[in-house]
Amino acid sequence: MNLKKDIYMDGLEKFSVSWILGQNLFLICYFILGFLGMYPVQVYKIPILSLLLLLWIIVVLVFMLRKHLCTNCYYYNKLCHLGWGKISGHLFAKNSGNYNFGGKLAGITWMFVLTFFPIIGIGFVVIWKWFSFYYTVIFFSFIVMSALNFFIQKKSCEKCKMRFICPGSLAKAKN
Repeated sequence: MNLKKDIYMDGLEKFSVSWILGQNLFLICYFILGFLGMYPVQVYKIPILSLLLLLWIIVVLVFMLRKHLCTNCYYYNKLCHLGWGKISGHLFAKNSGNYNFGGKLAGITWMFVLTFFPIIGIGFVVIWKWFSFYYTVIFFSFIVMSALNFFIQKKSCEKCKMRFICPGSLAKAKN
């Protein structure tokens, strides 16, 4: 990948700290909602689905994707829309990850594990708990936040220098 040739020249050089904080706070709330919504699914009083989600977030989202995507990104060691480029700069050497693997893993992570898995898990809880008001509100809130997450991500991608070449970009089409 030739970053100098392929980058979006009108993209932001760095994102504002307020944008980064806002987007990270949103994601933390999103993940907590997914965790709480699946919490009743327990084996021997262990919330197995919630813990699997948390484990995936820690291992894959925080570490594996930072290595395999962020180390190959224009924003490596810089402030991208989530600040993860800066984090990866402190954890891993530049270009140390497998970019193709990272792109595939990002798709699996965001679409299936962090979106559909909680929707199915919370949906199961809603039915199991006979449409309890609490879990029904969590279920619909999670669906709304999922749609909002993709909207926010698309807005971030539109301002990103990697928008046309990033495997996770939601703004590859030229305006």
